Amino acid sequence: MVEQQTGAPDEQSVLQEAAAHEADPQETVPVEYAPSLVAIPIQFRMALAVLSGLPLFAAGLVLYFSADLAAWASVAIIAVGVIVIAVGLYFNFSASSLRLELLPGEKPLALRHPSIKPAFAQMMMSLPFFAAAGYLLLFTGQSYAVYYFVLFLVAVYLYFRGVFRYWVNHHTTYCVTNHRAVHSHRFAGQNVIEIPIGSINSISETQSLSEMMTGRGSVVVASGVADSHKVRMRDIDDPGAVAQTIRRLRAQL
Repeated sequence: MVEQQTGAPDEQSVLQEAAAHEADPQETVPVEYAPSLVAIPIQFRMALAVLSGLPLFAAGLVLYFSADLAAWASVAIIAVGVIVIAVGLYFNFSASSLRLELLPGEKPLALRHPSIKPAFAQMMMSLPFFAAAGYLLLFTGQSYAVYYFVLFLVAVYLYFRGVFRYWVNHHTTYCVTNHRAVHSHRFAGQNVIEIPIGSINSISETQSLSEMMTGRGSVVVASGVADSHKVRMRDIDDPGAVAQTIRRLRAQL
């Protein structure tokens, strides 16, 4: 566990600071922030980690007691399910919140995480394929072995995409202060990209049809053409408020 250091407040402190500035009538820049994923009770996050690997574990058990599939294949599926659960528990237990060392006079104005709804949607998309593969395996016999195996592979692919996206989104934080825009990513390591507000020369917003229906979108701020000169805030709630906050900050320079 990383010890709390002076000058590097955790995310709860950042949120409280943002709320304090929002209540300050002398603050000229509106404060926008979203609840932290890390603020979700750890028991709930651990339950989600177990549920993320449970379908594969259960599918492996069903296949293990079926005479139509080699034992090694079902054991491999069970092992993958256990690995998914173990990795999910590890990352949820060790998830560290945003640690942003604020400069003198710096104020947190916007805090966002990527939405985890798309990740859950991808995991849900795999369920019909799991169900179809299970039906062919249990009720049609060996003659349809190729079909249920293909359906099962498609289901595993969709499911893993959703689980991986959940892990990545869960450990990504975007923060805008009155000095800079920051992208903090903690997943098997740490990667931080930041751009000073005065260096930003372009702000773009994008929303797909599904994102417009759910109030999500992406904001990209850039100081150059290289990826290292861009902060991409993907799948965030209320992207217009974040972009407008950055625009007002630039106008005040």
